[in-house]
Amino acid sequence: MTSQQCCPFCAIVRGEDVVVREVARNDKVVAFFPTEPAVLGHCMVIPRRHVEEFSALTSDEVSEVMTSAQSVAMSLREVLHPDGINIIQSNGEAATQSVPHVHVHIVPRWDDDSFGDIWPAKTDFSDEEKDRTLAKLRATTLLPHSSATPEDRRQHLAFTQNVISRMAQSSSNTKSWLLPVVTAAYGYSFTKSSVALAVLGIVATVVFALLDVGYLRTERKYRNLYERIAAGDPDVAPYSLNYQCSGETRKTRFLEHCSVIKGWAIWPFYGALLVSGFVALGMAFWH
Repeated sequence: MTSQQCCPFCAIVRGEDVVVREVARNDKVVAFFPTEPAVLGHCMVIPRRHVEEFSALTSDEVSEVMTSAQSVAMSLREVLHPDGINIIQSNGEAATQSVPHVHVHIVPRWDDDSFGDIWPAKTDFSDEEKDRTLAKLRATTLLPHSSATPEDRRQHLAFTQNVISRMAQSSSNTKSWLLPVVTAAYGYSFTKSSVALAVLGIVATVVFALLDVGYLRTERKYRNLYERIAAGDPDVAPYSLNYQCSGETRKTRFLEHCSVIKGWAIWPFYGALLVSGFVALGMAFWH
């Protein structure tokens, strides 16, 4: 037998469940009481077509199911005057879905009912975890009817270009801040044979080089995002500044940093300063 033939909700749709307490139906959905309601008035709305997950519904079916759930909720308000109403839609066993046919619960609630809480009292997710999840969702979520207009795209490109400009300016400032530090440190080390100042200049060069690599990698990522926006990439949500791509790992990020280090904006400049520093260190040890 097929899943549709075994499905108890499909039997209700076909009119084969003689004991079901049916509230209403039309050519798209059926509303009825569950066999064991959580509270009096507990209703369910199902699509007539056998669909196991909410994400598999068509846009028309989503509209019919949720509009019908709203109509049932309005009737519950009028007839039973509950203190509140829960609208619940579950997918998968982990989410307590017991019948593999999309259904929406409309549950009237009272302050003293026996339904109980449906949310944990407290969670302890860190800001980093929440921000990381937010970034992933922003990169993949595009709501219906939210396609960008030409003006939206121009503004999106402008925002992205502003970030690119800031990263480029930060890279330039990093080099500008470093030069007087290493000039003073190496100059004093050469004249006074100071090992400490030679080491200070080398450490400063490495630290500023790592900062610069971070700025330039970010600039590259935003340039790539700019190109995707300009090309009308549908995977880029309107006004999203999230440059991360799916499949990005620590290894890929490490390789991207290595690629930046090999670029002409990094190794000639910082390499020359490091060579000068080791020469100054060697001379300080020699003397």
